[in-house]
Amino acid sequence: MGARKDLAVTFSRLTQEEVEAFCLEWGIGLRFKSVAPGCDTSIDRCPPGSVALYCQYYHVSFGQIHPHGLARVLHFEVLCRPSRYDPTLLSFCRFFRLAKNGDWFTFETSQIDTCLVSSMVTTLGSWKDQFFWVSDEIVPFKMVWRHLDPVLNEPEPSALEINTRFLEIIREYPSRVRPFPEHLLVLLGISNLWDRPNRGPVLMKDGQGMHLNLHFFGNKVVVDFT
Repeated sequence: MGARKDLAVTFSRLTQEEVEAFCLEWGIGLRFKSVAPGCDTSIDRCPPGSVALYCQYYHVSFGQIHPHGLARVLHFEVLCRPSRYDPTLLSFCRFFRLAKNGDWFTFETSQIDTCLVSSMVTTLGSWKDQFFWVSDEIVPFKMVWRHLDPVLNEPEPSALEINTRFLEIIREYPSRVRPFPEHLLVLLGISNLWDRPNRGPVLMKDGQGMHLNLHFFGNKVVVDFT
């Protein structure tokens, strides 16, 4: 349990050069004033006007969210996009719930709808000491550092509150949570990290661009063209 309770005693080892290189790679502009913290500053000591981001594994995570939690959010959106349903907060909460993970928060599989995830990558490597500050203007709402003391007992939404057809489609293929290649995220409209602004990625079949539906089986991705 000790490894889960070390947020206040884990310090960033990133240099300013490493932070700037990361921001350049992932399209975080100079106007967001990315800064490497001091080597004796923990992530809960973020200065006013800034938010904390991790820059290792699954790209970027907000300061209090465990990378596994962010991975589930991304996985849910990837499943929703090719199914042509919006990844709403209500539908997400049907499958996942906010939970505590030591000093961090995460999203766990809900107790009422457990069929969305078959397994997930468990090895994270080093990530706790790879964070930096960035202007809070990067987020379109006010970020609040949440205390761990309150009990988390928000009820999951009823199936009657969510589109029935959406539930049928998204439950059909339980899949493994894993990192996704960036060009797939661009194709799904989740990422804009694409170096050809006038030409987007497209899947071709017999010389024609096609829509797609994705189904995940273990480590394989099956594409249905329509």
